[in-house]
Amino acid sequence: MTGYNSIFFSNKKLALPKLTPAQKRQRAPLKSNAKAFELTYTHFSVVQNKKRKFAFYSATNIDGKTWEAKVDDRDDFEIDVRVSASHQTGNELYDFYKSKTANDFDRGHITKFQDPQWGDDSTIEQAAKDTMKFVNCVPQHHRLNRGAWKSLEDYILKKFTRKTGANGSKLTVFAGPLLLDNDPFYIDKIKGKAIQIPCHFWKIVVYPNKKNKLSAAAFLMSQKEILFKHNFVVSKKTEVRGAAKAVTEADFFTDFTSGEPYQVRIDFLEEVTGYRFGLKTYLQPYTKQEATELIYKRVEVPSLAKRFETRAFKDQPLSFEFEGIRL
Repeated sequence: MTGYNSIFFSNKKLALPKLTPAQKRQRAPLKSNAKAFELTYTHFSVVQNKKRKFAFYSATNIDGKTWEAKVDDRDDFEIDVRVSASHQTGNELYDFYKSKTANDFDRGHITKFQDPQWGDDSTIEQAAKDTMKFVNCVPQHHRLNRGAWKSLEDYILKKFTRKTGANGSKLTVFAGPLLLDNDPFYIDKIKGKAIQIPCHFWKIVVYPNKKNKLSAAAFLMSQKEILFKHNFVVSKKTEVRGAAKAVTEADFFTDFTSGEPYQVRIDFLEEVTGYRFGLKTYLQPYTKQEATELIYKRVEVPSLAKRFETRAFKDQPLSFEFEGIRL
C-alpha cells in the first residue's frame, strides 16, 4: 500500500496538505512509529485526528486510464489496527440507533469507495477493500450521503474519468470533514462520553483542464440543519443526556446550514480548515470574492434539499453546473 503519490502529475509535485502546529499535535501516530502519521492505502492516504477520532483529511489519486469501479459497494468497515482503536470512531456510534436513538447516520466514505478502483483487477479489489476503514469514515445523515453529496462525488468522478483508456484523465482529490470547536454533540453519550459530530464536509479536486493546465476547484456542504431538525445533536455538551461538563464554544460557522454542494475558493477552505494545500501556482477558475457570511447562507438551498429528501437516492443528477470547470 504505497498511499498517496505526491508526483502523480509528473510535471508538478503536490504534497499532502500541511497542518498547523496545533493540529500536528492532534495527529494519531502509527503504532509502529510514533513519529509517523500517514496511513497509506492503495492509491490514497489518511491522516487521523486522535482527539476527534475522525480524519483530518484523505488524499486520493485517480487514474482514468485504468479506472473501472468493478467492486460492488459494501458496508463492512473495520478498525485500522495500525493506529490505536481509541483514536478511531467505530460501530459504537453507527449501531447506537439499535438501542436508544434512531440517528440515521450512514458510514460516509471520505475517499469514495469507487475512487481508487484503478489498475489491474487485484489492485482494484484491494483499493476497494482499503476504503472500508473507520479512519476513512464519517457520520453522514443518509439524505446527505446518498443525495446531493453523492451527486457531487459522481459528477467529479464520472465527468473527469468519462473517457477510459488512453484518453482517461488523472485527478487528485483532497477531502475531509471540518473539525470545528463548536461542532454540536450527539444527543447521547457513546461509551460513556460526549462526542462531537462533524457538520461540514469539503473536497478539493485537482485536474488538468482542456489545455492540460493543472487546475483546482473546491466544494463545501453541510448537514447541520438536518441533524438539528431530527434532534440527533445538541449545541452544548451540557445538553447531552447524562452529561454534566460545560464546553467553550467558538462563534464560528453559527449560520452555516445545510443544502447543496457549494463551490468556494481554495483560500476560503484554507481559512476554515487551517490547512495549506499548496495550490497557489495552480489555476483556480472559481474567483468570486464573497463575504464568509454570504457563503454560509448560500450553502442552504431549501428547494434542492427538499427535492433530494423526496426522490430516490440512486444516481441523482446535479441540477447545476460548477463555474470554471469546462469538461
